[in-house]
Amino acid sequence: MSERDKQIEKERKGVVELLLKKNGLTRRQLVDDLVGMWAASWAHILTEEEKKQFPHLVF
Repeated sequence: MSERDKQIEKERKGVVELLLKKNGLTRRQLVDDLVGMWAASWAHILTEEEKKQFPHLVF
């Protein structure tokens, strides 16, 4: 990896950390929220039988 690429990666990570801090989030919270949104956007491919496995969720 070139020095320029290393610097870009370092800055990218810095921006992410700063945005997390400014929004009062941890990486774990962000990942959990994004996984939840992803799952909700794909829930339409589940069969009615599969949905019955998750009685506390609204589809």
